[in-house]
Amino acid sequence: MNSIYGIYINKDSTLSVTRQICHQLRHIIESGQLTAGTRLFPTRVVAKEWGIARNIVVEVYEQLTAEGYLDCRVGSGTYVAEGIIVNASISRASTSMELQEEPLSDNYRQDIIDFATGLPDLKLFPRTIWAKCLRDAAETVIGEESGYGDIYGDRNLRTEISHFLYRAKGIQCSPEEIMIVSGASEGIFLIAMSLSAQFQSVYIENPTIGFTRDIFQKLNYELVPVGVDENGMNFDHLSRFAPGNLVLLTPSHQFPTGSLLSIRRRHKAIGMIEEANSYIIEDDYDSEFRLKGIPVPPLQTLSPSRVIYLGTFSKTLSPSLRIGFLIIPPSLLDTIASMKCKLNVYTPLVIQKALGLFISDGQLDRHIHAMKKVYKKRRQVLKKSLNRAFGKGISFLGDEAGMHLHVYFHTEAYNRLPWHDTNTCGFRVEHANDYKLADHPQHAGIVLGYGNLSIEEIEEGVSRIHQFVSKLHEKTNL
Repeated sequence: MNSIYGIYINKDSTLSVTRQICHQLRHIIESGQLTAGTRLFPTRVVAKEWGIARNIVVEVYEQLTAEGYLDCRVGSGTYVAEGIIVNASISRASTSMELQEEPLSDNYRQDIIDFATGLPDLKLFPRTIWAKCLRDAAETVIGEESGYGDIYGDRNLRTEISHFLYRAKGIQCSPEEIMIVSGASEGIFLIAMSLSAQFQSVYIENPTIGFTRDIFQKLNYELVPVGVDENGMNFDHLSRFAPGNLVLLTPSHQFPTGSLLSIRRRHKAIGMIEEANSYIIEDDYDSEFRLKGIPVPPLQTLSPSRVIYLGTFSKTLSPSLRIGFLIIPPSLLDTIASMKCKLNVYTPLVIQKALGLFISDGQLDRHIHAMKKVYKKRRQVLKKSLNRAFGKGISFLGDEAGMHLHVYFHTEAYNRLPWHDTNTCGFRVEHANDYKLADHPQHAGIVLGYGNLSIEEIEEGVSRIHQFVSKLHEKTNL
């Protein structure tokens, strides 16, 4: 038994060392044995104690940070995250015994293949280059009397983002129009808070990402759900947007459907928003990874004065960076900056400066270019595996971009299977219905993220999905 945290590594296990450690560390945190705010041992210390390579420990920390169990603070260390619900009934001893014994029949319960959405490949993150950028940035910050920094964000980072946006998307904006935020959720929250005195409701896609819905609801906005079809938000039945309404759109790759807002609807949306004297919030969800066809210009390029553009580096690099940005129309700059000052929310300056160095050196462009090839191959493998398993019994949505695929089963009963209860079959998926705001039956099915899975894991995962469906089919005579 290894001494640190009582974690046991079974060298003879069919599970990788990384998965063994992740599995046990999750249970230790969930059981409350490592409480919120506890600082974990440095990776070098842990690697030496366990007799494994340091990069394995780094990978474990990064994975659990992405999952929300850990909080990585640059220059300080890695800590157990706040807000985790503790289940004291979890037996630490039984967790260790499961990994020691590893009976073959229980392998599916232990080695879960998680088709989680929104996760890029954390193993291919350029750690060495990023570490150098962090070191250089830390030396710069330490040598400056910078305090909290500019409320808009680091000037150099904003300049580099403006150059990147022009290169990659054709967006022309000045650094003065860009504001750095700590991820997409903070960006949405800041916009909603800043505009709550002027606007009372928001047109929102149905289905949609949960946190956007929750933020507007918590701030007492009325939600006006609008259905999504293969051409994006379907507001064809609307002749105008009602006064006092914002519009939230993910036009380049809608989640979870993956649909692309058609150019006709883009022009109609801009026309109606200008007539209503309102604003569109454009969430440019993982549009960098367009895998088929040519990129579609962002809405922001059609009406810079009426579109608030939200971007993030969570999908291109890593969610654990917690960094994103807004492009704000000049008429709203003072309003949103004033709210940000009142809330006293700043993005860590070291991270900002490191990212500025990373982009200026061309690393972001190179990484995106390389990852497009990786994700395209994985998407092809996923579709091929699903077609082999289910033949003509399925349809795909959202397969032109991003890192997820929406799968719809033509046998309607399959869409209603207990997709939340698949751990014993060795996989996890997300159910499309979880993202509905109101009844919207055409968007049933499952959502499969493939960004952080290897080709082997994708193929094995699809095999397990097929076994799950087949067993229930036999049991219930679907």
